[in-house]
Amino acid sequence: MPKVTVDQFKDLSITLYKAAGATDEEANVVTDCLLYATLRGHDSHGAGHLAQYMRGFMGGRGFTVNRDANIRVLNETPCTIAVDGDFYMGQKVTMDATQKVISKAKEMGIAAATVTNCIHNGSLGFYANTIAEQHMIGIATTCSQNAAPPWGGVEPFLGTNPIAFGIPAKDEWPIIIDLATSSTTWRGLNPLLQSDREIPWGWLLDETGEVTTDREKFAPRQGRGAMANMANNHKGYALQLAVEMLGGVLPGLLTGHTVAVDGRLNSPSLIMAINVSFFQDVDAFEEKVAERTREIRNSKKKPGVDAIYMPGERGMHIMEERLREGFDINEGYWNEIKEVAEQLNVPMPEVAAAA
Repeated sequence: MPKVTVDQFKDLSITLYKAAGATDEEANVVTDCLLYATLRGHDSHGAGHLAQYMRGFMGGRGFTVNRDANIRVLNETPCTIAVDGDFYMGQKVTMDATQKVISKAKEMGIAAATVTNCIHNGSLGFYANTIAEQHMIGIATTCSQNAAPPWGGVEPFLGTNPIAFGIPAKDEWPIIIDLATSSTTWRGLNPLLQSDREIPWGWLLDETGEVTTDREKFAPRQGRGAMANMANNHKGYALQLAVEMLGGVLPGLLTGHTVAVDGRLNSPSLIMAINVSFFQDVDAFEEKVAERTREIRNSKKKPGVDAIYMPGERGMHIMEERLREGFDINEGYWNEIKEVAEQLNVPMPEVAAAA
C-alpha cells in the first residue's frame, strides 16, 4: 500500500485534471474537496474518488461531466438562489453556490441555495465547514440514488442521503457533523464486498428486509437486498426521508428513483447559512459552543473509554497527523489512479510503501 504526502497527492490531482483540460480553478476546487475528506480520514470520499471523478471529467459514465455546461440561475432573491448546474462539476457548482449563500447571509441573516443537475459533489462537510469558517452555521443536504428501503419495507427507495452541519466554536475546533443517513455509502461498502472481510452487522438487509452479513444476499440492482438506514429503525428512516425532501424534491423535484438521469448521477443539494450575528453576539455564541464542547469532552466516561470526542474532532486529529506524516492510499484506489495517469501520460510520484 503506497504512502503519499499531502503535497504529493495535491500535485498529482491538480496535474491530472489540468492534463485532461481543466482550468486551475476547476482542478483546485475538486482537489480541495478530495483533500478535505482524506485529511479527516474519509478516504472513500477523498483519495478513493479521484479516479472516478477523473473518468467522469474525461467522458466516462456515472460521474460524466458536461464540460460545455450552460449553468443557469433558475430563481434568485436577496436571500435565496436556485441553480441548474447542467451536469457540470459538482464541487465547482456547489462551492460557487456556497460562496453565494455566504455573501447573501452576510446581508440578510439567513440564506439558502438549491442546486440541481450537477455531478457528485463530494463530502458535504467541505461546504458546511466553509460556512463555519465565516462564523456562520452551515447546513448541507443531498439526495442520492435509492439504496435503502422505507422502515418496514424491502425495496430500495431512499438514497444514502447525507446531511452536514458546521458550527463555529471559538478556540475549539468547529463542530462538523457529516454523515450518511444510510448505514454506509457505496464507496465505503464496495471494498468490503470485493474482499473477504466481514460485513459489519446492521449494514445490509436481505431480500426479506432482515439484517444479513452474507454479501451473496446483497445485490439490490438485481432485486436482492438493500442497505439499512443509519439506525435500522423508524427514526433513521424518517431522517433519510427528510433529507430526500430537502436535498432532492426541493432543488429539482427529484427522489432516490430519479436522481440518475440517462446513466448520469445527479447530486441535487440544499446549502444553507445562518449568520449568527443576526441572532446572537458572535463571540458569546462561539464561546458557549466551545464551553459546551469542553463540558461534553470532560464528562464522565464509560469503563474502557479513553476519550469522548465531539463530532468532527477525530477527523481533526487525523488531519494533524496526515499533514505531518502523509497518508496511506488503498491499493485499489491507487491502481485506479495509475490507470488514469497512464491514459493522460502523467508520471506517478515516487512514493514510499506504508509501514
